[in-house]
Amino acid sequence: MNPPLSHPSLDVSGRFFVVTGGTQGLGLEIAKQLKQCGASGVVLVSRSPSKAEAAIREIGDHCPSSTCHAVFVKADMAVSSEVSSIVPRAVEELAKHCGSPIVITGVVNAAALTARGNLASTTPDMFDSQFSVNVRGPFLLTQAASKHMIEAGVPRGLGSVVNICSVAADGGAPFIMGYSCAKSALVTLTKNNAAELAPKGIRVNGINMGWTLTENEHKLQSEVHKNERWHEEADKSVPLGRILRPADVASSVLFLLSGASTMMTGAILDLHPEIASGMLSLASEDTPNR
Repeated sequence: MNPPLSHPSLDVSGRFFVVTGGTQGLGLEIAKQLKQCGASGVVLVSRSPSKAEAAIREIGDHCPSSTCHAVFVKADMAVSSEVSSIVPRAVEELAKHCGSPIVITGVVNAAALTARGNLASTTPDMFDSQFSVNVRGPFLLTQAASKHMIEAGVPRGLGSVVNICSVAADGGAPFIMGYSCAKSALVTLTKNNAAELAPKGIRVNGINMGWTLTENEHKLQSEVHKNERWHEEADKSVPLGRILRPADVASSVLFLLSGASTMMTGAILDLHPEIASGMLSLASEDTPNR
């Protein structure tokens, strides 16, 4: 007999989440959408305390009627001991506002490091730093978060980890060689962790994010093109009419965290509208940073 059909939504009411890179750009947009969809608490993880107060205020202004609490935990994703301590510190901070017990049921690995360098110019330190932030950091946080969820007895399918990967995982442009290799490794980590954690009812998925108009991307491209309206031409180059905005990616993250994706794990969503044009150009250093 088939189970009855349900109509799950993006509602995440009563749940607590950790978002790395949460004080700016994509991470901040994800936190704002989590609040809008009913989250009880969101932990913003960043190495920059100076941005935390403004980020928390922006989240508060985004949906004033919500009772969601946003808190900050300082951690450098390149420092193993700091990453491994994120979950217990997140629980401690949330408990100050929401009481106990606090159970984290969703994690988003959105923090990333991009350094430009090809095979000839990339140094060992540059290469290692890409892997420490973009691969080892998510590994350690997923390790700690999954242990927390298992010990807390999180219901099957409710525990969810979302890794922000990149279209660069498919090879990438030569001038972001180390970043491309790290994102490819993150895709493999996502699928491997999904296989291990599925019997425990914890889902792990990823998003191969395409070219996105984040704050950092706008700053970089404005400097490269000497034009702050560069994105208008970029939008025209995409079959669907524009490059991605953080809200587009955040909506997909919400889907993967919510009950709407209960039967998805080990999946990598290709979120780049220019895929309609076929293989991405890798020809020159003028290729946009994705």
